[in-house]
Amino acid sequence: MAKNKTRTSAPAAKSGQKKKAQSSKSQNTEAQDTVNKLPDKTPEKPKEVLYQVRTKRDSGILKAYITFTYRVFHPKVTARMVLYGLLIFVPGFYVKARALKVVLWVLGGLVVLLGLFRQYISLALTKKSDEDYRNGTEFVYEFTQNDASFFRDGELSVYSSRYKDIDAIFYDEDYYYLSLTSREFFVIPMDRFTIGDPSTFGDFMYKKCKKVCRWIPAKFSNKLRKMRSQRAIAREQLKK
Repeated sequence: MAKNKTRTSAPAAKSGQKKKAQSSKSQNTEAQDTVNKLPDKTPEKPKEVLYQVRTKRDSGILKAYITFTYRVFHPKVTARMVLYGLLIFVPGFYVKARALKVVLWVLGGLVVLLGLFRQYISLALTKKSDEDYRNGTEFVYEFTQNDASFFRDGELSVYSSRYKDIDAIFYDEDYYYLSLTSREFFVIPMDRFTIGDPSTFGDFMYKKCKKVCRWIPAKFSNKLRKMRSQRAIAREQLKK
């Protein structure tokens, strides 16, 4: 009887092992299907930075911004102030009253000096009030194929997801000037590009935002050259 019992229990044990194997295989298959259904969490590749600028709001940056606003938004104010100052100053030579003569000379001289050196006065006032200048804040500007990011001390301060947000571009001998539709304005020194060639930056911006980089020279010789070229273009247009 013992032998028969042993023989009948062996097939049952094999059947149990087979069921366990099938159950384990089924669980492995379900687990694999679950893994396949999980969303792909592979991190996106960082965007390639084509141009990068690292700068601080130092004295040169502040002066460049101030003179830029004078050249673009108030281009004839300096000449007018000098002219008004001379109109006040010159009559002092013909006035007989000594007190009035002194008043005209002093007042006219002050107006002339204010017209010639008003950017330095604005610079001195800005240095006292600008916190980024006093704290030495670092600014990093990065331009990729599709967007632009502007960082202030490592934190993203302005982000442009499309280059059409840049509504105006200017440049002179040493700086680029970018104006955004969000009323943000950035002065970009050409000598502080850490990635990319500053000489090709203007062409890159034109291709991306379809805005022509306007040349606003700071040097007097370049201003004369620009005036001559503009006159030549005007003459050509009149001939047509």
